[in-house]
Amino acid sequence: MAVGEGPKPIPVPLDQVPEVAEFLTALQLGVLREDTVSAFFGRNDTWAGVTDAGLPVFVKRTLGEADQVRRRVNRTRAMGMVLDAHPVINVPRFLGGDDASGLLAFTLLQDAHSGADLAGEDAFTWDLAHAAGIQIGTLHTLRAPQPIAADTSEPPLPPRDRLAVLPLEVYTAASGAELEVWAILHNDPVITKAISDLCDRESRGPHVLVHGDLRLDQFLQQDGTLYLTDWEEARLADAARDVGAFAGEWLYRGVLGMAGPEDGMSEREVIANGARRFEALRPYVEAFWIGYLDARPAARDDHELAARAAAFAGWHLIDRIIVAAHQRGRLSALERAVAGVGRTALLRPAELTTTLGLGEGR
Repeated sequence: MAVGEGPKPIPVPLDQVPEVAEFLTALQLGVLREDTVSAFFGRNDTWAGVTDAGLPVFVKRTLGEADQVRRRVNRTRAMGMVLDAHPVINVPRFLGGDDASGLLAFTLLQDAHSGADLAGEDAFTWDLAHAAGIQIGTLHTLRAPQPIAADTSEPPLPPRDRLAVLPLEVYTAASGAELEVWAILHNDPVITKAISDLCDRESRGPHVLVHGDLRLDQFLQQDGTLYLTDWEEARLADAARDVGAFAGEWLYRGVLGMAGPEDGMSEREVIANGARRFEALRPYVEAFWIGYLDARPAARDDHELAARAAAFAGWHLIDRIIVAAHQRGRLSALERAVAGVGRTALLRPAELTTTLGLGEGR
């Protein structure tokens, strides 16, 4: 098990969700053949396989309150229409969605590899990072489809409503490690103010069409082509949200790649060694940034974009620690050090832009 990961939840078997077959049948796609189905568990339930009509299909069930689910389905549907056969941004074809059940269907990219898996195997190349930057930069130039332009809901992350106190239902459902993360935040008014200020700046600043939930595992590579997936949180927001998330993914890997909790390293040593490890990973952020600026030259006129992105990268580290803490009893010393790096990025983002690979580009 990798550092920072908790126990893996058990995926929901397809036979326990009969509405999936009903959903696919209504779309005239057939039903998934049992001998081809793989089930996965993440923040949403997902299944992949081939239908009895011979169609490779990926099905996702978005989870949450009814209004949240409806918004996520509508955003995905809208982006599917905008990006279908787009000349630059590659996406799996959207096949249909259902507001009530939260089910979404896409063409399955068979034998594809996620960006996270490629990065874990040191197979995420400079060219892939550059292609990712071009796709995100291009996305940020597109006009938002009407359902997204009309959606004024606040991004779910960072969760400003939880920075001072956790709702009772969140507190009772949280693991011991998750509560430790929230205790770190709740006992540090400087960092909670920095996170809240970041959200305030975003609400007042320029907005573009963003992915809104960018992580390496949202990228898939199939036969040399890079695809971008998972559009439930697409919205009008600060471009720095996506740029910072990409940089934050590599920064997170840089710190966690250095040591395990048994090494007994101090926070200062972890940060220093993590910085050295990140030196080897920074070229991926630089490649992304070059591609981004090539695809969106107007971003060069936003002189604070890189600093805002560095701040979002800091939040991304903290968010990753919260996710990794799910179903675990304690945080490791290394994870606490990661939170410290995130704090530094949130408090002094302008000082870290070049370090992160978000310099002048070319």
